[in-house]
Amino acid sequence: MKLDYRPDIDGLRAMAVAIVILFHFGVPGFPGGFIGVDIFFVISGYLITRLLIAEEGGLSLPEFYGRRIRRILPAMLVMICFSLMAGWYLLLPGDYAGLGRSAAYSALGLGNYYFLWNTGYFDRDATLLPLLHLWSLGVEEQFYLAWPILLVSATRLARGRRLPIAALICTVALASFSIALHLVAIDAKQAFYVPFSRAWELALGGLLVFVPPISRRGTSEAFGLIGICLVAGSAVWLSPSQPFPGLSALVPVTGAVLLIWPRSQSMVSALLASAVLRSTGKISYSLYLWHWPILVFFRHYAGTAMPTAVESSVLIATAWLAAYLSWRFVEEPARRWRAPPPRALIAGATAALLVCLSGNAIFEAGGFTNRISKEVEAMRSLDMMWDWPCPRTVSIAELGGTFCAFGAPWDRAAHHAMLWGDSHAEHLAPLFDAVGKRENTAFFLYRGCPAAFGEDVHRSFPGLPNYRETCASSREVAVTMLGQRKDIDLVALSSAWTALLNTDVTSDDGRQADKLVLLRDGLRSLVKEISTPNRRIGIIGQVPGPGLDLTSCAVMRESGMIRHCSTEMDSERILQIWSPMVTALGSLAEDNSVFFVNPLKGMCPGGHCATYVNGEFIYRDGSHLRRNLRPETDDAIARMMGLYAALDASQGQARVSAADAEQAQAATRSDLAGSQMAKPHPDSDRLGLAEQRCRVAH
Repeated sequence: MKLDYRPDIDGLRAMAVAIVILFHFGVPGFPGGFIGVDIFFVISGYLITRLLIAEEGGLSLPEFYGRRIRRILPAMLVMICFSLMAGWYLLLPGDYAGLGRSAAYSALGLGNYYFLWNTGYFDRDATLLPLLHLWSLGVEEQFYLAWPILLVSATRLARGRRLPIAALICTVALASFSIALHLVAIDAKQAFYVPFSRAWELALGGLLVFVPPISRRGTSEAFGLIGICLVAGSAVWLSPSQPFPGLSALVPVTGAVLLIWPRSQSMVSALLASAVLRSTGKISYSLYLWHWPILVFFRHYAGTAMPTAVESSVLIATAWLAAYLSWRFVEEPARRWRAPPPRALIAGATAALLVCLSGNAIFEAGGFTNRISKEVEAMRSLDMMWDWPCPRTVSIAELGGTFCAFGAPWDRAAHHAMLWGDSHAEHLAPLFDAVGKRENTAFFLYRGCPAAFGEDVHRSFPGLPNYRETCASSREVAVTMLGQRKDIDLVALSSAWTALLNTDVTSDDGRQADKLVLLRDGLRSLVKEISTPNRRIGIIGQVPGPGLDLTSCAVMRESGMIRHCSTEMDSERILQIWSPMVTALGSLAEDNSVFFVNPLKGMCPGGHCATYVNGEFIYRDGSHLRRNLRPETDDAIARMMGLYAALDASQGQARVSAADAEQAQAATRSDLAGSQMAKPHPDSDRLGLAEQRCRVAH
């Protein structure tokens, strides 16, 4: 079989990398641009299988691996080295340490596993990781290790017969697709990253080597048009919120298969083989390598904000230039290097090992904290900013476990309280610790689902298929415990209330009510279940958050590094977004003998939300407070929020007067003078695994 050059495949590469770039830069109309990675997988499967089958008996495994090393490693390692140098100037020590570790994994072809294990709710937002896009190269490199051995062994056993080899490829594809469907249902994140759930895409590309070419012009035209429509339609209609790579991945993969299927000339193949697409396709690998770190480092420089249209145009042009230079001076010379396979393998392994060791040294050095000033060293990493040693633990037998306790000592406190909620309850623990000590109240943290969920109101969470059952169970055991423990005379409910309006909230009875109404109803039913004559119940409103991570900007500016960013949040937008939920929670409190703490009242005086208190930048990310603030800062924020006043005013009484509730609402309305009611902004919070599941398509 002669390995004829197919210019239309270069054109398809150009199409794939283009939709990926449009998706990454947030160009409207391409929410499914991440499917470019699937197109590349199909192309790789086809070309690699064609190479192995065409040169059967003449291409040894060392020679194959030598070719792959010359094709992949040089350009990738150069880009990684550039990223490590850029990270020195643009990243916080914690982020730089993470970059070093991701570089070490990626240099060894294991980037997909690094990002599988290190992208989560409390990790750096995946879209701000400079080497995140290398996960797909990890999948391909792992495929390249196993596929040639399997294919060459099968070829020898089949003694030149093609049907058994094709049957083997079909078996691999079916097994992998079954794994993908299973993992998407139980662990969508793992399904996205691991090679076992991606191999079917590469295998289908390989299967095309064994199918007969399309000889009829009409069939060729039809397949080409259908393929283009399937790929384009996927880029337009799919979205990151859909489970992937499950059944929805069949659409772009089928489109890619139809476009790659060997055929006679057609209008679509002629279009893909046009000079513009063909030239872009030739540099598509380097373009893919460079566009993502250029975008991410710019966002770090600009305080994590996405670039404007003009900035995006400049960045894309810069990426194209970097890609051309990489192709011209790195890719092409490496391809033309005719070293014996052993020498290519040794050189590639040595270079990869050096980059791996360099990245690991950065990680072991903690990202070199001496790059920032001592005054902001407490903000050097996300882990550091979330670090807050739990003062003590308490065993709650009715809940079947031990929990973090804070405030007054549990065994000597006059009052016992439960702080119930998600991470937005957890970040308030240091504040409640300060308040509890003064008010002689001991708290324990019940960390789990927002208290509004679990009875008749639920939230669909694609990243956690059992989320509904988990929330129902956690609510049931908590309600049962509160029914038995009369000594717990205070329950404070906290969550990212406003951000929940961006999620899929439903009810058991199928009501098509507004999400705000459903959340209020869920809280109202809970309040009725846990109310007792001597128990006070409070709802803690969501702390205003900037929506964007301003921490890096604050650290770098205070360390004297020039940044094109601001540490001020968009207070007007925040107040407008928070207004509907503040009003709903205030009315719920007024109608149900519940006290309501509205953080906006004190943290956004005069319509301006503070980001610094006592000279300390108070946010860990776009929505959470830092938990390693100085005690006096925690105390000041607690007073600003009104926690002291709420707990003190409610001591010894079971309800807050309607006048107090109205006063809280009036203060909020005063802050919102002139603002219109608005639906939540999509950037108002970062809500967990499903929302930040990486759709960095390659």
